[in-house]
Amino acid sequence: MDTSPPVLNDDKGGVPSDPVIQIVTDGDVILVVGPSQHKIQVSSHFLKHISPVFRDMLDAPMKEGEALANKCDDDAHVEIVFPEDKEQPMVQVLHTLYGSDPSARRFSKGDVKEIAILAEKYGMVERIAIFASFWLRNAVKKSISEITKHVWNTLVVAYILKIDWAFFDITKTILQTRTSLLKFIGSFHDKHTGLRLGMALKNCAAPTWR
Repeated sequence: MDTSPPVLNDDKGGVPSDPVIQIVTDGDVILVVGPSQHKIQVSSHFLKHISPVFRDMLDAPMKEGEALANKCDDDAHVEIVFPEDKEQPMVQVLHTLYGSDPSARRFSKGDVKEIAILAEKYGMVERIAIFASFWLRNAVKKSISEITKHVWNTLVVAYILKIDWAFFDITKTILQTRTSLLKFIGSFHDKHTGLRLGMALKNCAAPTWR
């Protein structure tokens, strides 16, 4: 998995002046996320509370930590750039963890997969996993003839969030089909883990696996 570090945004003029998505209205940090450089306003205290990765980043004697430590009340927000993350799952993760967000129950499996990937990257799996009962409820039909992208996304979510009952049910259903998982592995966010997951399922399957 790519864990390239974020960078402090020194060139404020190079970031588009798009509307800021406010998670914490009086937050002291602006996350500039993805190639499109969407801005998300949050609190450094909130980030450190929910994520050990953010806590280490903001407490360390590096650019991000020093910028916050030296920030005065009248100073502009500290902007931190996350060029390789995706804006939508970042917003969804932060909204979900900051407060009650009814829309969290209606995320698509594709959305939930991206949320799980981001949560794993920033050490927030245990906090996000409590929502799995909504996201993985009735995860797959009792009988399927082929493995669809929806089923694969559900398997990935259960695997990353360590939801044993869901992973067992989905795996049992998948192994009743003869569909190859190899077409999904190439798109797995962590190809090494994806290959291990696919091969583990293949080894458990019947000899008719193709």
